[in-house]
Amino acid sequence: MLNYPDVLGWYSTERQTVDALQVAVAVRPSAVAAGKPAEVIVMLQNMLGGETDALLRLVLPEKDLAGKVGRFSTPLQKVVRIGLRGGEVGYATLPLLVGHQAQTGEYIVQVEVACEVKRRGAEWVRSLKLPIAFNLHDVALERRPIFEAVHGLTFAARAGAKSRNGLLIGAPFTVQPPTIAALPSELRPNYVSLWTESDYRDPRVLTAQAGDLVAKMLPLFKRERVFFPLLKAIQTRFEAAGYRLWAGEAVMIAKMLTYVLEMGAPIRMAGQDIPIYPRWYATLSKTLLDDPDLVTPSAVEMLVSRPLLPDLLFDAGMIAFATLSTLTSQSFGTEAELQDYLDRLVSALVMLDPPLDLGYAWLPLALGGLVANSSVVMPRENAIETIHLFLNAHEKRLAEASEAQEVLFRIADDLIERALSSED
Repeated sequence: MLNYPDVLGWYSTERQTVDALQVAVAVRPSAVAAGKPAEVIVMLQNMLGGETDALLRLVLPEKDLAGKVGRFSTPLQKVVRIGLRGGEVGYATLPLLVGHQAQTGEYIVQVEVACEVKRRGAEWVRSLKLPIAFNLHDVALERRPIFEAVHGLTFAARAGAKSRNGLLIGAPFTVQPPTIAALPSELRPNYVSLWTESDYRDPRVLTAQAGDLVAKMLPLFKRERVFFPLLKAIQTRFEAAGYRLWAGEAVMIAKMLTYVLEMGAPIRMAGQDIPIYPRWYATLSKTLLDDPDLVTPSAVEMLVSRPLLPDLLFDAGMIAFATLSTLTSQSFGTEAELQDYLDRLVSALVMLDPPLDLGYAWLPLALGGLVANSSVVMPRENAIETIHLFLNAHEKRLAEASEAQEVLFRIADDLIERALSSED
């Protein structure tokens, strides 16, 4: 049975279930100056694998705290219908206007929510009893801002009366004293889709769907095919992000990425009882499902240097951190802190934001590459000469290192000494 992640749970612990929909409501901003507009945010989570419509009607406070009617209004004249695909999660924005003369204080706005299931017999794809936690790191970097745009809002799901058409769900907001500001001339409802079935990354499901395609592709990810495309991509990405690598640094990073690809999937990390599937595996599965013709040696360079590269950088970073931590007996942070660090690194290389420095160039990928160096030896390569190539970069970087980055050189010196002694 499918069990899609509980995306709504990332925003709110409160919710109401209306037939096949789970719903939570927030007001943005939660404190509204009299005379200004606000948005009522309605988070919708489809629990079914089939199409489902949400019918939303904004129900405003009839009177303000002074007992005056007409202090709250909306340009909406009819019910707003939102069509949700199977398993989809998104949010609707409904405009709320607070009059200049509205009495300050605490209020409740309600949304009448009704559900129309379009395909009878559609299976449930989310469990009410055993919800799966949503992880933002499973979402591509370029799409995360739409998730974060409403994260941190105070969502609520106060159950009101059942109406003829659905359930009234309320959220609190505060009216503050008026300020001098003109209302916008036109406010419209909107809908933002957050998560769909195409975002599902459960390796068991992906293996069942794309297992044969991936099994044909994985043997093609050998160093002779992937190392030089990865080397070129790394050099290009770092330079575009404003931090040019020396040859020895780029080689070590490319070796770390190559090493991870050659590990295949699933992999068993130290201290983990259950093998895990790397993120690049999920991306590869989805890519091949979309275009099975890519299962060919000629597609390897494109795959590793473009669609797989962001996840591959992340996976290699986590493996490199684990390896470095074991070898140096040094903690680099909690798992969440390491993920955030690697998110910034990948964002810099993929989206050119934020800027890079020596720390991101070396930790963890280049230093991890020093460990992987002897495991990824190219034809006609001398592994000792490659170590000296990094040593050349090491000497050039001494002048730019800050006091806080001195630890990088201590770790590098230790790894270089280990590498050279193992080759004696």
